[in-house]
Amino acid sequence: MKILHSRLLLILPLLLTVGCQSSNQKFENFFEGILKSENSGIAKTKEKKEKNALERFFSQFKSGTINSDLDENITVSINSPKFKTFNRNNLSYNILTAVNYHPAVQSSMANVRSAKMTVKAVESGRNTQVTFQALSGLIRENSSNSFGAAGTLNVSRLLFDAGAIDNSILSQKKRVQLAKVQAEIAAETIALRAYEVWINVHRQKKIMDVYDKGLSLAEPLLGQIKNISLSGLSDKAMILKAQQDYSKLEVSNARARAELEASKALFDEFFPGGDTGGLESLKARTILQGNAAKNAMLKKSAVFRAQSFLIKAFEAEYKALKAQKKPNVAMSAGVTAPAKDTIQDSSANVGIAVNYIFNDGGRLDSQIEALKEKIIETKRQKQTLARELGSQLNVAIEGYLGAKKTYYATLELVNLSKEVRDTSKDQLVSGRSKIQDVLNAEVTLAENNIQLVIADAELKLASYRIRALTHGLTKEIGWKPF
Repeated sequence: MKILHSRLLLILPLLLTVGCQSSNQKFENFFEGILKSENSGIAKTKEKKEKNALERFFSQFKSGTINSDLDENITVSINSPKFKTFNRNNLSYNILTAVNYHPAVQSSMANVRSAKMTVKAVESGRNTQVTFQALSGLIRENSSNSFGAAGTLNVSRLLFDAGAIDNSILSQKKRVQLAKVQAEIAAETIALRAYEVWINVHRQKKIMDVYDKGLSLAEPLLGQIKNISLSGLSDKAMILKAQQDYSKLEVSNARARAELEASKALFDEFFPGGDTGGLESLKARTILQGNAAKNAMLKKSAVFRAQSFLIKAFEAEYKALKAQKKPNVAMSAGVTAPAKDTIQDSSANVGIAVNYIFNDGGRLDSQIEALKEKIIETKRQKQTLARELGSQLNVAIEGYLGAKKTYYATLELVNLSKEVRDTSKDQLVSGRSKIQDVLNAEVTLAENNIQLVIADAELKLASYRIRALTHGLTKEIGWKPF
């Protein structure tokens, strides 16, 4: 039985700690049963009563319900941006609003705030560290139980670590800069896509206008051809050809309407709740070409700057790892004081602690070599990125020049088609042309007008893509989150 008592008393401090966390009982209540049993002499005379006293003690460590007030529910609200009329005067405001409220940009901004908090966490390593520990429990000596408690206070401060923490802080600060540039990349991407969906919706609306106008002009001509065919003045091939041309317009019109609805769906992704009814066209941007464009791109490209910050963060981390191979020195002091006879039985210590890793099985060396290879890889990626950006710029410039040539060639073709259509109408009166000729001319004019609208949109899209690569779009709209 004495052995049993000894084992039970060894685990009492642990049970006491659990009881503090899972019960609302006070310390004096925990030991009430034990102390009372001891004072009444039960431990000396009746083992059965002592057992009951222990049972009463253990019965107080019952599991309780978790306090739900301690739970924290982190929620994210749904954004409801307000846009103005989609015209040129409100262009910057609407694009800026789309950028600020887009979830991708807000996610990047949260990442920046998280990176800043990480810097503070790393900086705390070179500040004074203070810890306090309290210990309480039962002591059984000479067949008697007594309650004891003690407290320990430790103070430490790093004096020298060969720059390990300083380089870790520098690495995290570079990651903050990296997070900011990544937020800028997200904003640039959303801004460019917002411009693109704006231009695409306007293009599809213009195409629909052309088809509607073409159908309204071709329909009465088709009716006249049918009447002539029914009167016997025209052969069946003529009416079939006319119906075929008109059907082509109808099919293209239906396809264009579906494309318009699709472009509106994409528009709503970047401008949720925005009304496209008064949407105006945008102008093509002024661009740079040749070496001037390439130099501006390498200087201002957010993607290129992000890679540079990542390299610097890895290099600082590399130095921090190498510093860990050297000794570090810290000041350490501590005080231990019991609850009873505090002054007399207290103990204290103060001194200098030196830590040095003689052998860790090669773990640190492996980490250093792995990070070294990571730095080499990242620098190679930067070289690859420079080539990719240059290729994207060249493709965008060639696309712009091609769209520009196509636009002016199509514009000339539209003017020629108008002249052919007007001539056919004039000659219809004198009998030198047929209604079928006029219908063909209207269909051809509509098709050429569609190509002109498409070329105009492609020209504008290419100019914005070049502008995004060489200058950036967020500064133009006033996006300044930092």
